[in-house]
Amino acid sequence: MLIFKALHILSMVTMVMLFSGGELYYTFAIRARNVRALAWLHSTERRNGIAFFALGALLSGIMFGLLTVATGGIDFLDGWLIAAYLLIGLFFANSALFATRVVRIGDHAVEAEAGTRPVEEVVAEMGTNSATFLFAINATIFAAIILDMVLKPF
Repeated sequence: MLIFKALHILSMVTMVMLFSGGELYYTFAIRARNVRALAWLHSTERRNGIAFFALGALLSGIMFGLLTVATGGIDFLDGWLIAAYLLIGLFFANSALFATRVVRIGDHAVEAEAGTRPVEEVVAEMGTNSATFLFAINATIFAAIILDMVLKPF
């Protein structure tokens, strides 16, 4: 059980670092309306497949968490675990929203850098993007998951 718990924690820390790091940099580039930075970040993320590593870490973390519960004599329906399941569901939903908004504008920034889309159009789109709000929601969800896992309040 202890090995699964350790692997769960390591996987989830890796996932948070990769997801939050990428989301934070996307958010900074969009808030600064920096088309060049956003284009570089987007093309680098696409080229290196960072999202796949983050998703792999998330799925590994979930698997190791479930193994920890199964081998540790913990009830799968404990209140704090139900809260964690719900929070992970919220995270998936919010990340899907974030990704759809950011991928579109990232593609537009890459097009602007290539000269096939007006930079002013992308800058205007950045001004109406909800990336900052969605990033704040994910950061809050991560904090709630950490508190739930450590404090087990339910």
